[in-house]
Amino acid sequence: MVPRPGDFEPWLNRLPGFGDARVASITPVDGGASNITCRVELLGSGPRTVCLRLQRERGIFEPYDVIREGRVIAALAGTAVPVPRVLGMEPDPAVLGAPFIVLEWVDAPHMGLAPDADFDAFTRMVARIHAVDWEAAGLAFLGVPASPREALEGELAAIARRMEAFGCAGEPMLREGLTQLRAAVPGDGRLALCQGDINVFNYLFRGGEVAAVVDWEQAKISDPRMDIGQLLALSHLKGAPFGPPERMPFAVRYAAASGRDPGDLRWFRAAWLWQLGVIHYGWRRFGNGSEPWYTLERAGELLEMALAELA
Repeated sequence: MVPRPGDFEPWLNRLPGFGDARVASITPVDGGASNITCRVELLGSGPRTVCLRLQRERGIFEPYDVIREGRVIAALAGTAVPVPRVLGMEPDPAVLGAPFIVLEWVDAPHMGLAPDADFDAFTRMVARIHAVDWEAAGLAFLGVPASPREALEGELAAIARRMEAFGCAGEPMLREGLTQLRAAVPGDGRLALCQGDINVFNYLFRGGEVAAVVDWEQAKISDPRMDIGQLLALSHLKGAPFGPPERMPFAVRYAAASGRDPGDLRWFRAAWLWQLGVIHYGWRRFGNGSEPWYTLERAGELLEMALAELA
């Protein structure tokens, strides 16, 4: 999927400020299952580096739509959420073999590598995302559910479709999890802009603060507790003890940063543990030969405990 410099250069030259740019190299910069990100080194009078993001065909968050992601990032440029500047978008797959967007290159390491990364700064940024006036920002194109319940039911349906695509629709643990989650969808909550994947690797740091938030392919208008639930589920898979979700460090800090009680988090933790079980199958199938960092057995054990709370 990594294009040749000679194929990308003529397209890039049509962008304002890149008329004399020469593409020296295109290098993939991650091995994940998001849309494919490349660092493009340039020669010429303009910027020396840009980010090329190509649409992935298959992966754990399919179906992918990189142009939709580009529209989200462009809309967020007018908000308090720092994002890379969108330089151009190309929906025609004939140019490079897949649709793509071009972003400014943010020269800052992600939270997993940044020596000055701060968990409270990360938490404040998640709360800031959830506070965005998504209507004023022009983000209604993401689809506006009639209610938080409808949003959550839609998310379950989307992940259920991935079960079919990943070949795990018959897995008893995941099938039972889906049944129980559907029966217990919360009826309270609120609608907010959700990033959909608040993995710490999507937060770039500089000077102890978040310099940019990247990877918006899963952005949606939904219950913000879905974002919170992801961090809680990942924390358990990384060794955090299982207990009341509202007492977990991220939940406590999020409540302080947002100035509001997020409410009951049990369903959302369970939903993400279930989704991570589905992701495990997709990762093994489409993860470019890499293995998930967590085991399906451990995800299943945690899911069983989380679902027991909902019974």
